[in-house]
Amino acid sequence: MRIAIISDIHSNLEALKAVLRSIKNQGADRIVCLGDVVGYGADPDECCSLVRENADFTLLGNHDAAVTGAMDEGFYYDSARFVIRWTRNVLSDDNYKWLYSLPYTKIEGEIGFFHGAPIMPSGFFYVVQTQEAQAHCQVFSRLMPINFIGHAHLTHIFQISQKKAKPTTASQVTLAPETKFIVNCGSVGQPRDKDPRACYVLWDSDALTVDFVRVEYDIDTAAKKIVSAGLDEKFAKRLYLGV
Repeated sequence: MRIAIISDIHSNLEALKAVLRSIKNQGADRIVCLGDVVGYGADPDECCSLVRENADFTLLGNHDAAVTGAMDEGFYYDSARFVIRWTRNVLSDDNYKWLYSLPYTKIEGEIGFFHGAPIMPSGFFYVVQTQEAQAHCQVFSRLMPINFIGHAHLTHIFQISQKKAKPTTASQVTLAPETKFIVNCGSVGQPRDKDPRACYVLWDSDALTVDFVRVEYDIDTAAKKIVSAGLDEKFAKRLYLGV
């Protein structure tokens, strides 16, 4: 089975539509979403509706949580907090209730799905540095063999044993009792790995391969919408840079 894993859409409708077209062309069997459907961008309601239509399940991201009050918006800097409040006002009642209902995690067999670090999903911690992956060694026995996460907007794979974590560039994973993996799935709507193209992951559960798929989209339109909505212009500018 081939599962398309999308994350961190951040109200970028143009990126989301382009990714969904790519997923269809790839012939993926399922779509799952790791959260942060909203935040930063200008089309939160439309993105919520489109994710609801296409994803088998969606997890709660930190921006989703802030919009619904499940996370204190005080954790965010001024311009991000403005977007959170603006988003809250433009969401339909149905999509607001849907965001409010989202879970932190989903476990399917040997696979764990999370928005942030698996060690404490409700804490929305990052797994970017090796030492952050290393923290999961202490919960190795409870960690799923392969764990897909979002939140960082970066593309990383960490291989974890009971004593050590290390980054790996291998797209083929080996599921064994002594080795587990954490995969950062990148971002659909606001990549930060210096590649402005939208990103998602294709997981092949038969071949045990992880592919990061990059997709061109209409950045100009997405950026102009942000400015027109009265949101901070820097959220538009960073789309061109992938930072």
